[in-house]
Amino acid sequence: MYNQANKLAETRQVILQDTRGEGRSPYTNFTKFHYDDFTRDAIAILDHLNIPRVAVVGWSDGAIVGLDLAMNYSSRIERVFAHGANPQANMSIPGLNDPIINSDSGFLDSDFATNGTTYSINGRRKRGLGKRGQTYNCESLSPLPGNCSAMKEGVAYMWRTEPTWGPGALAKVKCPVWIVDGDHDISVERNQADALAAWIPFAGQLIIPHVGHAALLEDPKLFNFAMEYFLDMKFDGVLPYY
Repeated sequence: MYNQANKLAETRQVILQDTRGEGRSPYTNFTKFHYDDFTRDAIAILDHLNIPRVAVVGWSDGAIVGLDLAMNYSSRIERVFAHGANPQANMSIPGLNDPIINSDSGFLDSDFATNGTTYSINGRRKRGLGKRGQTYNCESLSPLPGNCSAMKEGVAYMWRTEPTWGPGALAKVKCPVWIVDGDHDISVERNQADALAAWIPFAGQLIIPHVGHAALLEDPKLFNFAMEYFLDMKFDGVLPYY
């Protein structure tokens, strides 16, 4: 998130957090990965830095943690810009001919013959650790590179089983939230983004065109504009009513 961090640092204090066991944080002293643990870690960092309240910009797992923070630590969270989050690991996938669904291969197989539509081959896709940014992989960053294989397995299991949120849980969110996704996201189905936007009270939803799950890298100009627009919005303590 260097594009976002450097932009926000021009006008704000920015805190970048490696989640436990990932990046430069060692995978030690715990055995399983859970979003609730990531959330408690974030609060521990804020407590350590004596920061009472923050706005959260999160991508993928970070977006899920941002929503977890908003649900369970509402007094600490001002607002959440959540890009690429999902509410349920096992949420149903729409029909095979849904034009929003991308190809099973993970590539945009659409062409002029299909009017730009991409389809799922068999209705299921595997979510996994991709090859993007191999220079910054676990083995090159972690203080315990020997634990990287176990870390990847643990994270993959978390992705298969978490989160498990429904409307009741997300109704606890009281701060301003934007649910953001790329229109060609191959990791989070559109119905997941739609559900989050519907279940969170007064949440806004933004679908960014011509990008996927890594929209913040693929179109940082538009992503940063939307991010700053949201962070600068005046809510005066009251969520908008329409």
